[in-house]
Amino acid sequence: MDVVNVISKGTIKGKFMGFKNSYTKFEFADGQVWRQNESKFLHHYANSPEAQIIFKDDKYYLEVKGISETVEVRRIK
Repeated sequence: MDVVNVISKGTIKGKFMGFKNSYTKFEFADGQVWRQNESKFLHHYANSPEAQIIFKDDKYYLEVKGISETVEVRRIK
């Protein structure tokens, strides 16, 4: 059984355009900044969506409300 820990919950600041590449940053309203850590493309537009960071299998993932897929991320701020 996979153990999933929710690290942080909040709102992504401003426009969310989906997942693109390892330069894509996700800034939360509380000031945390996470960068995409894998090559995955998914176009999805949302304005200030609810999101959370989870820790699973020794990696961090971003879950965004309204999207069934997650993307691996790493914290940069």
